[in-house]
Amino acid sequence: MSKAAHIEFPCISRAPDRGMLALLGQIDAMSSSRDREQMTLRLVAATRDVLDARSVVLYAVSASAHGPVGVLVAEAGPEHSRVCGEDETNPPVDFHSDAFFDASLYAPEGMQEEFVDGRYRLSLAMGQAGNPNALLVAVGDQQPEPRVRDALIHVAHFYQNQLDLLDYAELDTLTKLLNRKTFDENFDRFIASAGRNLRRDGDERRGDVTTERPCSWLAVIDIDRFKRINDNFGHLFGDEVLLRVAELMRKSFRHRDKLFRFGGEEFVVLLRNVSEEDTIGIFERFRTMVETHEFPQVGQVTASLGFTRIDPTQPPAEILGHADEALYYSKENGRNQVNCYEQLVARGELEGHTQTDNTDLQADIDALFD
Repeated sequence: MSKAAHIEFPCISRAPDRGMLALLGQIDAMSSSRDREQMTLRLVAATRDVLDARSVVLYAVSASAHGPVGVLVAEAGPEHSRVCGEDETNPPVDFHSDAFFDASLYAPEGMQEEFVDGRYRLSLAMGQAGNPNALLVAVGDQQPEPRVRDALIHVAHFYQNQLDLLDYAELDTLTKLLNRKTFDENFDRFIASAGRNLRRDGDERRGDVTTERPCSWLAVIDIDRFKRINDNFGHLFGDEVLLRVAELMRKSFRHRDKLFRFGGEEFVVLLRNVSEEDTIGIFERFRTMVETHEFPQVGQVTASLGFTRIDPTQPPAEILGHADEALYYSKENGRNQVNCYEQLVARGELEGHTQTDNTDLQADIDALFD
């Protein structure tokens, strides 16, 4: 019998440092979570702990007229870590104004680092190479060992893969907007957040009755005569119209606005912290973008829109029903227009009432105006 060979595993004999153990703990927590905010919180906290960083920031990357910009999503410091609230407003960061950020967006491996004047910076671009959807940036006093840095890169990729799985469940397969299921599961939370904003805003503005208070709003958008588009040009071009409208929505609304494909040719938008006057301008701008867009083969397409203020004292079905009533009015009175439920009631065009089931109303919209 031959003597067994002696094999050494030097990595096993080393005591794992606390940072790497913490990293493994965060990975375990991420893998068991289905909450996007909690996963994001784990990522920035793990990055801070493993790199011993002074600060860690996660940006969502979006396009602008001047190039890519970053919107703050989460951050971690020595004593804290947090995910930005959906109702929080932060100015966008111009990535082109910093050569390090600019290079980070297009780094071949998605990673960029520098150590200048005693300051270390690491950035990880996540998403499609050359067109990332997020940028993770860490700042510290010392450069980490390559093994630590590489481990963190794998964790960031793991985080992105987990988000991709969530997106698969939450996004509409055609338009990549949020789907109806996601709306149904999160609308209650959005209403609760709107109520907190109203209470906080009321405290800040107490005694000031001349200033219009920002509110949260729900809009229902319906593509006009969409059935005729499918009948005349085929479903392939109908799908192309849906894709183009979804893209116009992404360009027209803010990064933190919630955009849903509700089903068929119907979409829903949730806005936060906007005055009524500005809300009308925002929705009119989108309506005009659709009207003036050249759709392949189809040519001109228009959309009708109805919206309502989100009142946290009302049931979700009633809020949605009010927006549907305003949409119905837009369709019935010429299409290609925007109408606010509260304004229609104030003008006597609609009778304000409680509506707990908007199924019949939506059926009327579908039957009469397709």
